Amino acid sequence: MKKKDKLLLIGVILIVFGIFMFFKSTRVYTWGFYRIGNTVSTGGILIALTLFDLVFLVATKHRIAKILMPILIAMIVLSIVLGTQLSYYGSVLDLFLMLIPAAVGAGLVLRAMMMKAEKDSE
Repeated sequence: MKKKDKLLLIGVILIVFGIFMFFKSTRVYTWGFYRIGNTVSTGGILIALTLFDLVFLVATKHRIAKILMPILIAMIVLSIVLGTQLSYYGSVLDLFLMLIPAAVGAGLVLRAMMMKAEKDSE
């Protein structure tokens, strides 16, 4: 197994472990799309834009539509994350001890992504 693959695997394991431990001590009260003020839900706007982009992509196969699709999907996910109300039960020290493995794992994944491909010496 190459060094890049090892770093990536260890990083992903640490991220999953840290997030699992964090959510084990967290309760979700409500979830939904993020609201601007108390009236406008971003979900409807983003879903309509995504459907429009999908129709535009199928009809024209334009490069802009291909670029916008993952951006719009990421914005929908972000809107749901921002609209979710969480409550954490625990101390700040527990929080740091849970999030440190996830942060180290993210660093390892970034290091693996930035590494140049190793040449085979065979």
